Amino acid sequence: MVGVLIEMKRAIARSKVRGRLKWGMLGLAVFAAALAFSTMVTGFVHYEHSGAGADVLAILSLGWLIGWVSGPVLTGDDSTLRLDYFKLLPVPVGKLAYATLAAAFVDGSLLFSAIAFGGLVAYGAQFGVAAALVGVVAVLLMLVLAVVSSVVAVGIFGPVISSRRGRDFGSLLAAMVITLLSLASSLVPVVASKLTSGDAPLLSAVVRILPSGWGAVAVDSARTSHWGMVALALGGLAALSAVQVAVWPALLQRRLTMPPGGHSKAKASKRVHGSHAGGREPVLPGTPLGGVVGKELRLYSRAMLRTLSFLLALVVGVLACLIPAFTGSMVMLPFAGLLFTVIAGATCTNLYGDEGSALWLVLVTPGVERVDVRGRQYAWLLIVAPIGLLLTLGLTAVSGQAWAWPWVLGGEPAMIGGAAGLVVWASVMTMFPLDANGGPTPARQLKINLLVLVTALTTAPPLALLIVGAVTGSAALTWAAVPVGVLSGVLLAWSLGRASYRRLQKRGPELFSKVVKPA
Repeated sequence: MVGVLIEMKRAIARSKVRGRLKWGMLGLAVFAAALAFSTMVTGFVHYEHSGAGADVLAILSLGWLIGWVSGPVLTGDDSTLRLDYFKLLPVPVGKLAYATLAAAFVDGSLLFSAIAFGGLVAYGAQFGVAAALVGVVAVLLMLVLAVVSSVVAVGIFGPVISSRRGRDFGSLLAAMVITLLSLASSLVPVVASKLTSGDAPLLSAVVRILPSGWGAVAVDSARTSHWGMVALALGGLAALSAVQVAVWPALLQRRLTMPPGGHSKAKASKRVHGSHAGGREPVLPGTPLGGVVGKELRLYSRAMLRTLSFLLALVVGVLACLIPAFTGSMVMLPFAGLLFTVIAGATCTNLYGDEGSALWLVLVTPGVERVDVRGRQYAWLLIVAPIGLLLTLGLTAVSGQAWAWPWVLGGEPAMIGGAAGLVVWASVMTMFPLDANGGPTPARQLKINLLVLVTALTTAPPLALLIVGAVTGSAALTWAAVPVGVLSGVLLAWSLGRASYRRLQKRGPELFSKVVKPA
């Protein structure tokens, strides 16, 4: 049966590798090869601090194992041999479980991982034949652990990630991981310096305790002739793989008997019962404005694009200002709230375009344009303003940068109000519908990028006073920026909202023609 599954996997893979996808996979293979060889090369490097090489290899192995486990989540289940294919086949679960497990070892990614984990052999070779042989065993066990963990991850998360919500979650997670990696790349020199100099014993202990570091621990223990620790580390890798192999048939049984969507009958019944239980008093008023605000608040938690925009604003806003603090510089901390607000505002400047033909509901209901625009503004303010103000006040206090208080207290209200006006004004000035798959188009992304600059300009009134106050040394002018910022924000939110619903009233059908079909 293993041969049949492998042949099925190869046939499905061959049929998918065509056209542009072929070149995309070739580019991905080149990138993975470069990453694998660079990981292996670290095993040849000699560090002054004893054991630093093992720490570096342990943290790099962690990255590769995370890739193996998180891969199915990011790609949405195994794209070649989906377990759902075998639900109706009269094959014993145990036989199918071990066959799918064996077929999983026929994977091109295994070659890149073998090259990367080869750094353990290179590291061991620096200290003799025995340590190098321990490295070879560690590489084999790490590869087995990677493959088995990946299969088990599919069995656990497969039903969830195969659903529509699961795919949305996968897309959200992928975007978050890419953003975090982009921001964390600035920490790599700091982390590498700490590990190789031996100044981070806690970090070193953490990367060695995790299963991904047990291979490096085995090789490093062979260097110091602690053979008991070698046996413990290698035995731990083997035992962890064996445990996962043992539980895999049970997980597969659960997967094959589970209804579509991954929810048990009890949970589904509870969910249905809960949906009818109700009985709570509504928080928002039962008016058209309250209805729009409620609908918008739900969209921020249920629409993947809005949730992603909000989370990216929070992650980038906080980490971009927090990461320099690890090097001792607190200058950026007070401005985390401002950065969060500007991104959260710019990413929401295509509200009507993102909803496509739903604009028709507004146009055919007499006299609701004003309510719709104001409701969207209030909902955005309820989501963004508290977090922006909390980040500004909290991180400014933590940073100890007393000079920054007038700058952030004047800039944050101005930006909140300005962005609250721009999210609706820019949404009715230009509308870019999503593509047929529900994804953003290049034109929409260009608009978002330009609106980042425009949103930042809403702080111009208080900023002018702050600059003049700083140049002349006038504290009165500097602190006058605070009320000016508040007044500027209120005026921008009110006037831009007014201009927005007036444009919607006058040119609604013309705007609707731009979003009636996907891009």
